[in-house]
Amino acid sequence: MIKALAIKELREALGLLALGVVGIAYMTLSLIGMAILPGSYAEKPYFPFAADAHALMQTVILGAFSLLLGFRQTAWELHNSTFCFILHRPLARRIVFVVKLAVGMMLVVLLNTLFVAVYGWWSATPATHPTPFFWSMTLPAWKTGFTMVLVYLGAFLSGLRPGNWFGSRLAPAAAGILAAGFASSIPWWWLSVVVWLSGIVVLLIGIFYYCQQRDF
Repeated sequence: MIKALAIKELREALGLLALGVVGIAYMTLSLIGMAILPGSYAEKPYFPFAADAHALMQTVILGAFSLLLGFRQTAWELHNSTFCFILHRPLARRIVFVVKLAVGMMLVVLLNTLFVAVYGWWSATPATHPTPFFWSMTLPAWKTGFTMVLVYLGAFLSGLRPGNWFGSRLAPAAAGILAAGFASSIPWWWLSVVVWLSGIVVLLIGIFYYCQQRDF
């Protein structure tokens, strides 16, 4: 039952994942100096990863994917009454949400890993750019990617909890975005980890509270 639920979540996220991969491919090709669209301009950064040329595009693409995925797994299923079917299977309600969250967070991290791996491979290949490269230079990109988990959890909670869409219901999504931005911009790694873990704990508490209290 758990395996079937995980496969169902993966299958339903394939469309969003494909869009995310396209976005990551566009960003990576732009960063290595390949203009894709007619009239577009691309220039290789002098220092890959370290020049922060990737930071804005990485944040926008991963952030949009995380938001859409979180809402897709909750608000979309509520709208289509899918929860009425899933939550009345012979499986504990908490386990259902654990599986959904595990799949969602895995996809967010996987998409960021794809970007870091491909762009890092290009950066480490000789004769691709005139500057030295060390894999430790990818740490800011990893940091940004992992903070997107907060955006995903915030969207997941917003889609799950009751309330008006133009009222308090979107508050968790906004909080997740703010927490992710704060955690990724802090120069002290230890404090970023504290903010990241604290945000995850708070959002998970909210998610599991509503998954038990709400009558689906």
